[in-house]
Amino acid sequence: MAMRHLEKELRGTGDPRKQAFAEVITGIRESLGSDIPLPIASTPEKQLGIKRFSTEQREALEKQGFVIYDLTGQSIKTLRDKGRKFWSDWHKSLPDFEALTSIRSEVAINPNKLFLPKSNYKTLAQQEMMVSKFSEELRKKVKGVKAIIGQAPDYAELIFAHLDRTKEYLFDAKDNYNFARTNTPTNGVDVAIVDECQAADGGLSFEDWHRDYGHERIYAAPLVVPE
Repeated sequence: MAMRHLEKELRGTGDPRKQAFAEVITGIRESLGSDIPLPIASTPEKQLGIKRFSTEQREALEKQGFVIYDLTGQSIKTLRDKGRKFWSDWHKSLPDFEALTSIRSEVAINPNKLFLPKSNYKTLAQQEMMVSKFSEELRKKVKGVKAIIGQAPDYAELIFAHLDRTKEYLFDAKDNYNFARTNTPTNGVDVAIVDECQAADGGLSFEDWHRDYGHERIYAAPLVVPE
């Protein structure tokens, strides 16, 4: 909307005060010798600063079985404060861990292929290399996206978003209740791993594991985001 349009609306109200304001706007516009666009109100998306896939990227990802969720900068603490249940509570003594926020971005996952095959028994560094290779292959099909290993709050918000949308748990029996390794340190050498196996009974569960040790149930679960 521009000022000329606003002037017309104000004059049409029949309100003397608004009509007088319209005259002021007219004087400003005429003194400048041109019309002036009015600022566009920010949408909730812009206020949150959520980075989004393009239409083409979204369509290409969905054709390959990915589903897309918004991550909105939530922390473990803010999720808990909103009534989300966490079975684990050891991290309440780690304020930095509790306060770390998720990214503000759309995130794509394939619910039927959450974990990279054979990414268990690997160190975090090895899993990052596997995710990097997965990312390179995906970019050949969908330009302008990348795959990452997320932080603990990324997976937490994602799990609850998936539960809200589908009424189903993201990590369940079909995946043998495996863990997803995160990039979030807990005590220097360990990083958080997330498992939803307790979600039906009491909430989402975090544990931690040495970054240089593998385990049969600890996998890389890549998150696809816009570059």
